Amino acid sequence: MRNKHLLIAAFLQLPVATYAAPSTSYTGTISYNSDNNLGLGSYGRDIVSDDSIDLSASMSHTMNLNKQNRLILSATANVETYSKFDGLNNNGIDVKLGYQFQFANQFRSPLYELYLLTGLSDYKSNFRDNTHTQYGFNISLRFDDRTLLRAGFSNESIDADSIDFMGSVYETFDAKRDSYYLGINITQTSKLSLYATVSMINGNITANWTSQTFDDYIAAGFANIRPAWQTVPDAIFGNGWESTKYTADITKLTLGFNYAFSSSNAIDTVFESLDADSGAYSYSIERFSLSYLHRF
Repeated sequence: MRNKHLLIAAFLQLPVATYAAPSTSYTGTISYNSDNNLGLGSYGRDIVSDDSIDLSASMSHTMNLNKQNRLILSATANVETYSKFDGLNNNGIDVKLGYQFQFANQFRSPLYELYLLTGLSDYKSNFRDNTHTQYGFNISLRFDDRTLLRAGFSNESIDADSIDFMGSVYETFDAKRDSYYLGINITQTSKLSLYATVSMINGNITANWTSQTFDDYIAAGFANIRPAWQTVPDAIFGNGWESTKYTADITKLTLGFNYAFSSSNAIDTVFESLDADSGAYSYSIERFSLSYLHRF
């Protein structure tokens, strides 16, 4: 559930100020990512970490309908490679259509966006191959010439290809999630921007654990901790591991800064902290990402 902060940031910086001819931009990104709990483990023996490199290319086409309304069609393709757990290596493509509008063409007029995103991801681990859709609503409001407030909602659905070598169908990696967020962007200088976001998420997560952990849960009396139709043997982190789906409440804090070297080059640094609780199961994650962006 990697954060799409770069796409969100692009929306935040584009007020509908004037009518202009259609425009198209292209961006290439290379990111280093670190995750200290890839499998969403709760116990120490179930917690694994890894680093990855992500290469992506995106296109965005803007069509201004008038001074206060526009359509944006964007597409992003990516390839992500992990250093240790190569079963998580993946590539994918997302296509997003957004409608942005204001009710008044003024500095402090809120900017609204309705969007629909669809895409597919192909993993080396076939269980995780999926198609996904997301729709949502964003709003941003300029507090002053340095501060931007933002909020939004999204609904995400993931339809995974979870079929094992015996032909059994699982729902382990299928997911539905609702997310709400509040955030702030602060422009320090013409080149440096800071941002922070708090997100509340409810929906499905897939946790990985060893068979020993499952035995411990059974011994503790949690007989329903592993629904058969939501659990699949999964050796992506080693022999004797399983993946199980739960419904959880997740709180996520995102802190970042963006530094623009020029109008075409920037770096983006992000720290994320997540805490999830499903009643019988809980976990925490810390993630770090460093990205270099080049606009062609």
